[in-house]
Amino acid sequence: MTATGPISGVPTNSSSNDALLRLERYNRNLLSLEEKLKSYVCEPKTRSLYERMESLKNSLENLKNSNREIISALKDHKLYFEDAKERIREQLETYKALELKVLEYIGMARLHS
Repeated sequence: MTATGPISGVPTNSSSNDALLRLERYNRNLLSLEEKLKSYVCEPKTRSLYERMESLKNSLENLKNSNREIISALKDHKLYFEDAKERIREQLETYKALELKVLEYIGMARLHS
């Protein structure tokens, strides 16, 4: 198999261990983003900020759960890496988009404090 280059941080010739490490690291990063949202500075001051924060929290939780499912399935050999590649790429792309949304929200919340 030849590599076509990295897509969203996962090279096409990446191994299962590499993907597991990335997913676990992104899970830790999700926890960090979640903690940032809980900080006093990010306390929503308007209804729209509150709704946005709740949406972000739900998205973070959903992504963490999905990551855990993939990690568990790969570790338990219920899912083969080749079958999970696309799902892993989607997870990583979703993480990056969600990270940007959280950082954008934090900036907006700080403006209202």
